[in-house]
Amino acid sequence: MQRLMSRGVMKIPGLYLAILNCHRKCLIVLFLSLIAVSLFGGYVQVQIVDENGRELESVKVVQGREIRFSDAQGWVKIRDNQSPIEFSRLGYEILQLDFNQIHDRRVVLQSKDLLLPLIRVRALEYRSKVPALDAHVIHPDTNAQALGAANLLLESSSFSSSDNQLLGDRQTLSLLGSLSRHTLVMLDGIALNVGGEAFDFSKIPVSQIERIEIIKGNASAYGGSSAIGGIVNIISRSSARMARAELGTEITAGSFGMYRQQYQLSLLQHNWTLNANYEHYQAENDFRYEAWWDEDADFERRHNAKTSDKVFLKSNVHFSGQSLEYTLSQSSFIRQLPGPINFLDLYDDSRMSGENWYHSLRHNWEGKYLSNETQLFYQSDGSKFMNLASTNPINPSHYTQDQSNLGVQNRLSWLWQQSSAELISEYKRLHYAFKKYNCYGQAGSTTIHGERENLAFGLRAKQDYYLSWIMGSSQLSLRRDFENKNSHDSWRLEQDFSYQSKLKYSLGASYGTAFSLPSFYDMYWIGDSETQGNPELKNENSQSYSLRARLEHECWELEAARYYNEIENLIQWRQVFLFGSIWKPFNVGQARIINHEVSGKLKLMNWLQLDAGITFTQAKDYSLNEDGVATASYGKYLPYTPKLKSQVGIKYADQNRSCFLKWTYTGEQYSTVDNLIEPLPGFAVVDLDLMQKFVLGRFELAFQVQLANLLNKQYQIYAYIPQPGFNWACGLKLSYALGEMHRCSP
Repeated sequence: MQRLMSRGVMKIPGLYLAILNCHRKCLIVLFLSLIAVSLFGGYVQVQIVDENGRELESVKVVQGREIRFSDAQGWVKIRDNQSPIEFSRLGYEILQLDFNQIHDRRVVLQSKDLLLPLIRVRALEYRSKVPALDAHVIHPDTNAQALGAANLLLESSSFSSSDNQLLGDRQTLSLLGSLSRHTLVMLDGIALNVGGEAFDFSKIPVSQIERIEIIKGNASAYGGSSAIGGIVNIISRSSARMARAELGTEITAGSFGMYRQQYQLSLLQHNWTLNANYEHYQAENDFRYEAWWDEDADFERRHNAKTSDKVFLKSNVHFSGQSLEYTLSQSSFIRQLPGPINFLDLYDDSRMSGENWYHSLRHNWEGKYLSNETQLFYQSDGSKFMNLASTNPINPSHYTQDQSNLGVQNRLSWLWQQSSAELISEYKRLHYAFKKYNCYGQAGSTTIHGERENLAFGLRAKQDYYLSWIMGSSQLSLRRDFENKNSHDSWRLEQDFSYQSKLKYSLGASYGTAFSLPSFYDMYWIGDSETQGNPELKNENSQSYSLRARLEHECWELEAARYYNEIENLIQWRQVFLFGSIWKPFNVGQARIINHEVSGKLKLMNWLQLDAGITFTQAKDYSLNEDGVATASYGKYLPYTPKLKSQVGIKYADQNRSCFLKWTYTGEQYSTVDNLIEPLPGFAVVDLDLMQKFVLGRFELAFQVQLANLLNKQYQIYAYIPQPGFNWACGLKLSYALGEMHRCSP
């Protein structure tokens, strides 16, 4: 009271109370007004579908002077007023409605056959009718120069890698701090790393990719084994989605003797489409680096040459509401494999060669409420490793690995109004062979075979509904895998709520289980005298949940998420002493991985955008020995799992040019399971991509420049494996339009 009197407030109490009451009333009115604007701000979200209940993307919605387009799930926001609304899309009747004529927030457009003078094609491409509610989609940027699928995924802070990023090197990825082999990779819905191994993304170039769908967290209910960390589903490119038939070529040259050439052809003839692609590259990949034990000396990493050839072919024929599609993806490679810089002369003759084939034949049928997709597939992957004439030949090695996967998958889908369901059945048979040749001139070899037969059934059901002004979606996915004499159950429950006024608010959660069968590598490895596989390994199991929130505006987006995952029976290699020291894998591990993600986008202008993201990861080992006693790694961080990864990018782009500047930071990470050695320090890398395009009639010419590690940062993401400093790549892309494609909308 004395303090108020000293300020003179008590001298005019009546006036002060009047002002205070007035301010309170104003604040209350302002607060209620904000709530009213938020709840009744004049915008309502509606979904646009066809007569079969399928969501329609890119529908043009005109209301007064406002023009909007529906998103990939058919959603669009309209004003809650009496202005007439017009809905239009190629291949559908134009529909005009008043707001009060829209019921259950759903607009149905009737399809209309197009009478075109030349060609009529309708592409029935792969697309799950019941996708995960929290699935993320990445589309390759045609104005950027990503040289591989791994580079494309690493633009997200959710992914990390411990591999060298030069063209031709093996590229494995970790999703949300999980092990690389815990990310299930699929091609058009078919699993690729079914043997339980980490997938090498260098097998699939960006030129073969239409889009990539990512499911984070436990997702075995969507794909089976190996989906503890999540699923990366690569959708291959189809010429049926292109605007024109064209012939193209691309040439790229860069640092460290890198040279790449690519040829692409897309054709359309009546009901038939073809997309063909061939790529060849070679690179010396020798670069200079600094070593921590002698910072004044200049070292050069040698014996690192790579070469590869890749062929991609996809052909589709459409007839009477059905389609038949064949896909071929083939690659071969030769890689020199230098060892860590502390053991260079042990591996200065090591090299690996191999090839892989992927064949797929898919039939798709679309009815009014039902659709069915049947896919036959065959995969083979073989490699040969030799290290027989190194400078220090104390551990020569020569072996081959061959793996094949043959199977069939069927998806029966039902769509009706706001309900959808999908029944999945799958059969596949895997064969693995490891052959080790005797060294030092000794004749003979040792071969180990592994077989795995898998039969799986899955069910996904989704229901959309409305709770007053809130839209909800509930989804349940169930799957049972029968593997040899064992069965493995997995499930995932998802819930999503969204509300749209001037902002779109979204809240979501998921909870589920996953499993991972031991890889053939862990079970049958006999590559050298110091390691031994373990055929008695059990499968790994996990439980996880996720929580996410999202805000969307026309000019910006903000998203935050939490992922929690507990893994049991984690397979780890441990050193045992039995007639000498041997490394062998055991089911002695348990781990807990917690992630917090925040990402955002800001559209400063139509041609200028800012992207940012950060992921905090706490991945700790809670392994016990067989007798239940805590191991030396108990409570320690999992090796090669960054505690933090963040990135900021700013992009300028218009129709004919683009400039993308990106800053990426990777936090410190340990290199040993006991964390006794100091962690590898964090590092930041700055990259710049430039593109300029020219259109001359039917010709399109594009110049691309990529400047990586602009600050020439010296760093390691794997112990004793240095990363290259500043490097560049320049590309020239030329395409010629053979003719416009005339077709019906899907």
